[in-house]
Amino acid sequence: MRAVPRWPLWLGARVRRALGAGAAVAAAALACGWPYWRGHPVAAVVTLACCGGFAVAGGLLAAGRLGRRTGAAFVFAAAAWAVTWAGAWNAGAAPVVSLFAQSVFFVAIGIGVVMYPGGRLEGTAARLWTAAAVVVMVGGQALLCAVSRPGWNGFASSAAWPSVHPDEEVFRCAQRAVTVAMVALAGALVVLLLARVPRTGRLDRAFTVPVVVAVTVGVSIALAVQGTLLGTAVTLDDVLKVYFVQGFCATTLPIVFLFTALRARLSELTVAERMHRLTAPVSVEKVRDALRSVLGDGTLDLWLWAEDGYVGVDGRRMEAPLEPGPGRWRHEVRTSGGEPLATVDVAAALRDHEPLVEAALTAGGRALETVRLEAAAQANLERARDAQELLVRVQAAERERLAADLQRSARARLRALEETLARLEDAAADPAAREQAQICRRELAEAVAELDDLARGVHPAIFADAGLGPAMELVASRAPVPVRLDLPADRFPPEIESTLYFALCEALTNAVKHAGAGTVEVTVRSGPAEITAEVRDDGAGGAAPSPRGGLAGLTDRVRALRGTVTIDSPPGRGTTLAITLPAGDASAR
Repeated sequence: MRAVPRWPLWLGARVRRALGAGAAVAAAALACGWPYWRGHPVAAVVTLACCGGFAVAGGLLAAGRLGRRTGAAFVFAAAAWAVTWAGAWNAGAAPVVSLFAQSVFFVAIGIGVVMYPGGRLEGTAARLWTAAAVVVMVGGQALLCAVSRPGWNGFASSAAWPSVHPDEEVFRCAQRAVTVAMVALAGALVVLLLARVPRTGRLDRAFTVPVVVAVTVGVSIALAVQGTLLGTAVTLDDVLKVYFVQGFCATTLPIVFLFTALRARLSELTVAERMHRLTAPVSVEKVRDALRSVLGDGTLDLWLWAEDGYVGVDGRRMEAPLEPGPGRWRHEVRTSGGEPLATVDVAAALRDHEPLVEAALTAGGRALETVRLEAAAQANLERARDAQELLVRVQAAERERLAADLQRSARARLRALEETLARLEDAAADPAAREQAQICRRELAEAVAELDDLARGVHPAIFADAGLGPAMELVASRAPVPVRLDLPADRFPPEIESTLYFALCEALTNAVKHAGAGTVEVTVRSGPAEITAEVRDDGAGGAAPSPRGGLAGLTDRVRALRGTVTIDSPPGRGTTLAITLPAGDASAR
């Protein structure tokens, strides 16, 4: 038989500890303020509920995953608030303890707010503010006690008081100075919190903005009430009323923080439904975009494990080990069997929301398993494209080498042979031999001309020396129709120049031979990421690439370099052929 749980599921150990802390703090507040509560039962009920609730909220926050140290600071602040009511006894050291407990109360709240949500003091400004808070609130209170008497602070003159040099005029001046310092400190806290908002991610901003609003309102009210004690006829009742109002307003802070923690937990609980909705139908891009939406990080990147390494959403394989950049955090996802599945790269701020990241990745686990197969296929396709691209580059380099060899080696030898025949012709005494030498020279000259044409077809010399622009000018000058060129003077990598040259020549040939064009316009534009070329004619239009035609070969050559070819050829309105190639390394030549 299964044992019946002793406590309800919602009343776990953490909740019980938080409730115990609240009850202890409320009891301490009851004991410390008993002389005042006997005459003010309504204030007693409200204060004990707020004081205990303050500690409970802080305890729940400390037991959660977000803002643990902030919650601990709030529990400490609640205890200090309970001790603050010791001033109600108005005897012995109770009034001094009350004043310093009030200062500690505000310092603890401020430090808890500054540490939220990461649980640490981030940056120089946060550390400076913390040090200033201790100096102003605790050190300022010590200064006021040193130059005053208990009666000037609203307490009985018989109370124990650490006076060093009591002087009422000095005390009033110091009181005003400390109040001004408190105002400046409160303003600095609000500015510090507001300065964080633009630097936080969308997820943190949803938690930070309510806190900023609560702090601004609470601090403003607390300072306004504190200003009522600057008069010269302050009584104990005035002091305790200030304690009541300030504590009541401060109670909103842990409630707001607890609300943000519950909101974070709700996000974790609903992430599965959101991931399922955003990834249908499943694809690599949809999974990545769903994670970006759920985690509020538009820069999130996703890599999936494929065979022996990680591949990106585009199928590119990661050669080097993954290392996060500055301000980034990497989180690895594994299968139930412990094998690598995926890695996400997110903003470092999401490290404070690791449970939400875990929940999102767990919810997207099945989608990640599915798209991993797609990523592996994409990686194999990219590998084939890389091999094809390498082949095109090797072919371009080999074509350039062959053209250079034809120009430099074979042509030079034929020219030398032509000169030898010329000398033989001059030296021959027999007319028949002289005539045969002339015939051989003519045949040799024609062979040299044919060899030059072949070299120009393989890789024109002007193309290798001057680049695409001059080479296309030469082609345009030989065309039977007017060709207008708009080409940049820049040089491109050899494989890109070669691909563009032959593609543009093929497009010109088609425009003249098949479209019956009267004029042709050739435009090339170079950008930081891609190179675009257009060939427009005023011919018959209606062009369509055939499987074995020149346009099909042109398209294959361009696609081998990860480029694209589009054809717009309405019948009777000419043809526009557009080519797009990745820019590559423009400084390669």
